[in-house]
Amino acid sequence: MRSHVKPLVKGLLRARRVGAFEAAPADTLHVPTRPHPNGWFCLAFSDEVRPGTVTTRALAGAEVVLYRTTDGVLRAVRPRCPHLGAHLGVGGSIEGENIVCPFHRFAFDPAGTCVRTGYGGPPPKASLTRYPVCETNGSIYVWRHVLGLPPQWRVPALPMDDRQPYSHDTFDIAGHPQDVIENAFDWGHLPALHGLEDVDIDGKPMPGEPIATVTATARGTVMRGFRQSYTLTVIGLATIAARTVLPRGAGNLYVMLHATPTTPGRIHLRFGTKLELGAVPGLPERLGRAATLPVARLSSVLIQRLASLDTGADLLMWNHQEHVEQPKLAKGDGPIGRYRLWAQQFYAGVEGVHMESANSEGVAAPSEAVDANPTGGLVSP
Repeated sequence: MRSHVKPLVKGLLRARRVGAFEAAPADTLHVPTRPHPNGWFCLAFSDEVRPGTVTTRALAGAEVVLYRTTDGVLRAVRPRCPHLGAHLGVGGSIEGENIVCPFHRFAFDPAGTCVRTGYGGPPPKASLTRYPVCETNGSIYVWRHVLGLPPQWRVPALPMDDRQPYSHDTFDIAGHPQDVIENAFDWGHLPALHGLEDVDIDGKPMPGEPIATVTATARGTVMRGFRQSYTLTVIGLATIAARTVLPRGAGNLYVMLHATPTTPGRIHLRFGTKLELGAVPGLPERLGRAATLPVARLSSVLIQRLASLDTGADLLMWNHQEHVEQPKLAKGDGPIGRYRLWAQQFYAGVEGVHMESANSEGVAAPSEAVDANPTGGLVSP
């Protein structure tokens, strides 16, 4: 990270909730006009929703209740109980495989069906509204579509060890998911903002494909002095998953950057880091990797603190950035124009958005890990 932004970034990380600077967040200066995109959006890292717990998360002007049953079944539902409208995320609890409403103790099974009341009588014919949810790469995603359509593609599973959780943070900032994901194709900011040197980068999004890949080698960031190889997997307008190959075959460093729309002009930015070390020589692969987990977990916490400074520089930019609809691009910027055409496919069905390049060919079927809601995805403004 360049020295000219370092004091501001440190202040941002201390404040956690951005907005403690003289310059105002972008959403307070300009009325947000861009709609929320469609797709899968991360609402939590896996370790944030443990068996027997209930939590509420914001998504595109709505709320979603996430919970796990005692046996670990993950569900995402509309917060309101169909009985008398109590919020399941405010005092709701898990009893076995059921989520129980705090108001009258009505219980709902994993299929969303009411299976008992708090009075002992027969339950009414009532069901919760479920949303498609999937869990992969240590992250929990919920599908959102403005027309309520079911999932049109899957979140790809990356080659990582799910036994190890991320060290992670969440920030509430001004911004839009499209601008965050644009970072993967804004190659000019890498030396200017982050101080990367000898950057060699390639990768362009393909129209109609919801996933894109960028590969790069560079010197700088967390492992100063080493030339590092990166692979960025771009997942819709929601996630940049970065894999860095460590020198001398020591392992891999994974960094997850999730941008989730909450209200117009604001996002939750989830940022997680985990280090996976190579197996201990002389031991079977799985046992050898397990032996390195304690060291890797501790190292992940330390690396997260270091990596937060680099990511914090981006947060600082996004929080105060005004979107330029027709940017004056220059040589060296990277394929930003092509990215913006690619991004239009995630606004299908959104009023006022002109579709130029999106198509449905080659889109993968929903993952088998998805809890497919028969009524489709979350519908919100």
